[in-house]
Amino acid sequence: MTRKPRALVLRAPGINCDREMAYACRLVGFETELVHINQLLKNPEALLEYHFLALPGGFSYGDDLGAGTLLAKNLTIHLGDQLRRFVAEGRLVLGVCNGFQVLVRAGLLPGVLASDGAGDVARASLTENALAQFECRWVTLVTQPSNCVFTQGIDKPVEFPVAHGEGQFVYSGDLSELHTSGQLPLVYATPAGRTGEMVAYPANPNGSMDNIAGACNVQGNVFGLMPHPERFVSALQHPQRRSLTGDIGDGLLIFQNAFNYAQKLVSGEGVTPVSRPEASPLASQSVAGASSATSTAQAPSVTITPLSYAESGVDVTAGEQAVRLMKKAVQSTHGPEVLESVGAFAGAMSLHAVDKMRRPALVSSTDGVGTKTLIAAQAKRYDTIGYDIVNHSVNDLLMMGARPLFFMDYVAVNKLDPVQVARIVQGVAEACKEAGCALLGGETAEMPDVYMPGAFDLAGTIVGIVEQDEIVNGSTISVGDYILGLPSSGLHTNGYSLVRKLFAQTSLDTVYPELGEPLADALLRPHRCYLREVQEIRSYLADRGRFIKGMAHITGGGFQGNISRILPPGIQAEIETSSWQVPPLFQLLARLSSLPQDELYRTFNMGIGMIFVLSPKSALEARSILPELVQIGTIREGQGAVLIR
Repeated sequence: MTRKPRALVLRAPGINCDREMAYACRLVGFETELVHINQLLKNPEALLEYHFLALPGGFSYGDDLGAGTLLAKNLTIHLGDQLRRFVAEGRLVLGVCNGFQVLVRAGLLPGVLASDGAGDVARASLTENALAQFECRWVTLVTQPSNCVFTQGIDKPVEFPVAHGEGQFVYSGDLSELHTSGQLPLVYATPAGRTGEMVAYPANPNGSMDNIAGACNVQGNVFGLMPHPERFVSALQHPQRRSLTGDIGDGLLIFQNAFNYAQKLVSGEGVTPVSRPEASPLASQSVAGASSATSTAQAPSVTITPLSYAESGVDVTAGEQAVRLMKKAVQSTHGPEVLESVGAFAGAMSLHAVDKMRRPALVSSTDGVGTKTLIAAQAKRYDTIGYDIVNHSVNDLLMMGARPLFFMDYVAVNKLDPVQVARIVQGVAEACKEAGCALLGGETAEMPDVYMPGAFDLAGTIVGIVEQDEIVNGSTISVGDYILGLPSSGLHTNGYSLVRKLFAQTSLDTVYPELGEPLADALLRPHRCYLREVQEIRSYLADRGRFIKGMAHITGGGFQGNISRILPPGIQAEIETSSWQVPPLFQLLARLSSLPQDELYRTFNMGIGMIFVLSPKSALEARSILPELVQIGTIREGQGAVLIR
């Protein structure tokens, strides 16, 4: 009979949450013992008899007494060898509140344990809260793509109580590195479960950068968090008697994940690394088609080495893990119309809503992000590149007057990093959600001989729908109409091959005076989506019996290449380049490249991301509801699009 997983809840001077921690462990099924640090120091090997090490909170405000620092030193100096083996074998370590501080000061989070107790091993710290006061409140948390064992499958916002004074996470390196490696699995969110660039106090009670509430190691078996999951194991403990899962408290999910994982350790699953079999020569084979009894000629003796798919460069297990990590983000875009979810061989979507349309037409588009992915890979920023492909694709549909129905993505990499791919797809999912578009399916491909190490490609297909008599195709554009433009957010997704050559010898951290921000921030700003603006203008004009005559998305080919697509024969678009202020980024590119103006406007959007062609009266009304619209030209007799300086 398989024995139960064993949990060790560590006791030490100043700890005061040990009994709650032990109760949570026992509640999910662990055979649990409370062990004092002094008892463990007498027999360090006893640590290896357990599958789960829990470090409870306590000590004092900001660990003023230094008890947490002392415990960290005891762990690294006297239990260092055992703790290293404990972690390396995939056993679990959880530190809560000041227990998180212990793991950080011991060098276990976010890095690795030092070989000895000498010197400063930590790359991070938990410093005093931004308001320099003790915090005791309930907070909302959401999980991020990560390998963290403790947060797997938690796909909705959860609530935990906090009680601490030193919860502000500080890291000496680049925080984007921790995001990329999936080491920040838990962040503070608004009560509605939304995260942003910075969640405001008191939803983020620490003032932590990037709303960090918890961190894990790269493997995901060591986890530290400031909120207290052990204090919310029953719905009755919540002030409003509520929880994510009915009667049990949200915090119990952390311990249930730990127990499920530890059961696999006990049964031997995933503990012993799988080694490659010894290569063994096979017997010489006869020439194909000849009898081994009568043939006098034998084929040369060969040695065949067993080779797995992973050893050839394609890791199926990593692909499966990537799907698990991205599943929550993908499903967040699904409404009741989506019939098949992640894991099916194809996506399925109900068209029940189409029943109300008179003559529906499907509109589709396929595109890629292009070499902007190389900038993202160089900067190791994967959070926004998904917005680029979705917003670009949505805009292309809008030019026909369609609204998006669903999107399908394609991610191809040299070597699959599950967390990296999950972060890319999370960006795709978030952009889809904002556009009201289901992420219906996709594909992740690992192709080591096609892509260079570190490189990846991102493409997608979008499908939308429109009434046939509401398709916008430019056929009604006539002389005297106005051309109005909406500002871009930056380069969007075009011109990056030239940009990369211009900045080939320049660090992405460089701050040019024209920009006032790191180059990486300016180059990776996501492609703007114009869905809201187009819907507002169409609705406003329709109420007055007017309509949009034509729209153009300024992408590859610039103004002349894109506006010419929508013009009827005998019609010319005159673009007055002096009618808007060219943003600093484009001024910098013009200075560094010394390109003539025509080439600049053929390569870049120069600050205008999309244009409308409207009658003069419609243009006036559109600008009244959307002041950022700028009149940038007029329709004349002629052919194509021309630039007027």
